[in-house]
Amino acid sequence: MAGPLTLGLILGLASLTFVMKAAGPLLPNIPAAITARTAGLAPALLAALVAIELTGPNGVIHLDVKVPAVIVASALAARRVPFIVCVIAGALVAALLRAAFHL
Repeated sequence: MAGPLTLGLILGLASLTFVMKAAGPLLPNIPAAITARTAGLAPALLAALVAIELTGPNGVIHLDVKVPAVIVASALAARRVPFIVCVIAGALVAALLRAAFHL
């Protein structure tokens, strides 16, 4: 389980990402400096969530159905496949492996 600091950071980044997405239509002329500094927040948040889900309390990677699912989703993302397709493919791989091995 993730510690309180980690969860606080993830919730803070998620909130900031939500506020920025909501403010987009209201603030059409955001300065380029702000846009450049905040462009990587959503991928960083996703990477943090994946890292927390794949590791245990002592930081060791758990080898279960999530690992192949993340590998498939990452490979699709590297090929510039739409994000929703990556998520669905990863979920499908995890579901099929759980069904095949009764996990």
